[in-house]
Amino acid sequence: MVQLCGVCCGLLLFSAMIICGLLSGNAVEVIILRAVGGLFGGLLLGMLTGWVGTLIVEENVDAPEGETTGDDDGAAQSEAVAIEVPAQS
Repeated sequence: MVQLCGVCCGLLLFSAMIICGLLSGNAVEVIILRAVGGLFGGLLLGMLTGWVGTLIVEENVDAPEGETTGDDDGAAQSEAVAIEVPAQS
């Protein structure tokens, strides 16, 4: 998941920077240099995002059934409540 997020974000930034560079009329060398920089920047940011997402998923998968994660001090735990509706005649 980490590599996939990194690659997707990197390619998205790469293509966006090429399109913006072409629309603004910059020289090809400038466009390519900035796009490659954006590719690596997006790769790093995407990998960081994927790593955080992986940690969150692993934390919630490893939690025992019924245990909540977070700082709620057990004050706001919700329970299923059955409500009986009287039958109408």
